[in-house]
Amino acid sequence: MKEQLRTLLSATTGLPGSSITDDASLTHDLGLDSLDTVDLVLQMEDQFKISIPDEDYPKLKTVRSIYEYMQQKVTVAS
Repeated sequence: MKEQLRTLLSATTGLPGSSITDDASLTHDLGLDSLDTVDLVLQMEDQFKISIPDEDYPKLKTVRSIYEYMQQKVTVAS
């Protein structure tokens, strides 16, 4: 799942996946704005077959926080 997430982030940011670290901030390090974040969330929902409520968006600040959030969502969905 982590590599799939890096691939999505790479496609969204245009950065190589190898340069996207776990501690990278979506806004400060990867340069995503609020619309980019919404687009990323929609892609994650589609790829991982989960639902991410709008009120959870603020939890998705770093690559690590997204990965941990996704692990919880996928575990709950199983």
